[in-house]
Amino acid sequence: MPRFHHRAQGATITPQDVAYGLSEGNPLAGLIDGFCLAPAAGGDLEARPVIHVQLRRGVTLSAVEGDRLAKSCQYGIIRQLAAVRRDFGPSAEEDPSAQEIAIRLHAHGAGPFADAPDPAPGPDRHSPLRDGAV
Repeated sequence: MPRFHHRAQGATITPQDVAYGLSEGNPLAGLIDGFCLAPAAGGDLEARPVIHVQLRRGVTLSAVEGDRLAKSCQYGIIRQLAAVRRDFGPSAEEDPSAQEIAIRLHAHGAGPFADAPDPAPGPDRHSPLRDGAV
């Protein structure tokens, strides 16, 4: 797995944290093909991370289903970070907005995944299944 990470409000977020957070205990994890981490667009000095989630080929979700999946992913990632990152707890206590991790869902091959070759993810794109996290 590539060795890169993002920082949000002083807490480190790695691809492995995201992979575990998306898959462990998530009843909707089977809908996910992969993900990539990115800083939020904009000029904030304290950029919040955005996790782009690619749905499996052929999966389409209603707005309600998409919201449910996004919230399940966000909750899983926050739970994972709280469990394994010592810097996450203090960050969240100092600033509750540290737990604001944006999840953006994309159809297979859309958004930041539009130019990603199948089946292997690029250096900044990950699949919980292909990266061995599940």
